[in-house]
Formats: sequence, C-alpha cells, structure tokens
Amino acid sequence: MWLLPDDRVRARVEKRQYRSVVKHIFVPRRSGWVLRRPDGEAVGAALWYPPGTKKHSFRESIFESLPFLPAGIPHLGKAARLQRLVVSHWPRKPHWYLSVLSVSPESQRRGYGGALLRPGLEAADAQGLGCWLETQRESNIPFYHRFGFDLAGELEVEPGIRLWLMWRPPVTG
Repeated sequence: MWLLPDDRVRARVEKRQYRSVVKHIFVPRRSGWVLRRPDGEAVGAALWYPPGTKKHSFRESIFESLPFLPAGIPHLGKAARLQRLVVSHWPRKPHWYLSVLSVSPESQRRGYGGALLRPGLEAADAQGLGCWLETQRESNIPFYHRFGFDLAGELEVEPGIRLWLMWRPPVTG
C-alpha cells in the first residue's frame, strides 16, 4: 500500500504484477493454489516458494518489476530496495516461503484464506520444514497465529511503515 499510495495506480499495477508473477513464476513451478468461483472468476490465491527454489532470481525480478514501470521509475527503485531488504531477513535454513496470500475483499471471512493456506502448510509439514512470511498489515497477525505462525520480528521499511515477519515451525505427528 505504501509503495503505491494512489489507489487507482496501485490497483492497475498490482493486477499486472500478479498476472505476470503467476504466469512466469508460480505456474511453471506448480507452487501456488488458486480458488475460483463456478464462473471461473478467481476468489483468491496462495503463492509459495518451495525450499530449494531460487527466490528472486534476476529473471523473476524482471517479471515482478516490469508492472511497476507505468507507475514511474521511482516506484521501480523503491520496489527493488524493498525486495533486497526483505530477502536479507529470510531464514537461512530450508523453508517454504509464502509470497502471496490474497482473497478478494467481497470473499473474505468465509474460510477461503485458510483453505488456500493449508496445502502449502501440509506440503511443508510433510517435508518437516517450517514456513516464513511477511505481512504489511498488523491486523493479519491473529489470522496467521491460528495456523501456527509466530511473530519472528518487525521490519521498519520506512519511518512509520512496518512489515511483520512470521515463522511457523513444522507440525509433526
């Protein structure tokens, strides 16, 4: 939200970015889940980086960054700085990384977020690995707590702008 404060610009950029990232990164890896209504419209998605995948390679950075170009070069640089900062805080041990969990506003609070989250958590648990995420909304923390995530830290991106870092250890047995 803080990266592109204008709601109209943000909506356009996010839509292009999600399409680009899903098409070029997560579909080839088969590491995401999309929930659709009967008419085919997407209700939400969970996009994961499995362990051992190179996160934010040069190729992926291009597909993640290109949608920001119409918003202006300063936003592109800001996005790149944020990406470097966040990556520097990732756990060093193998883990599953939840890159995106998103449910359309009109479909929230119906259990779809949990339904989208569970397959990735189950895959991580089956491998005996933990899961990592960042959220830009403090109000999301209780939701993730319900799925076993603990607060691992806070990251001040800019004065007054925070990300909450969360870790979920593997569930065994």
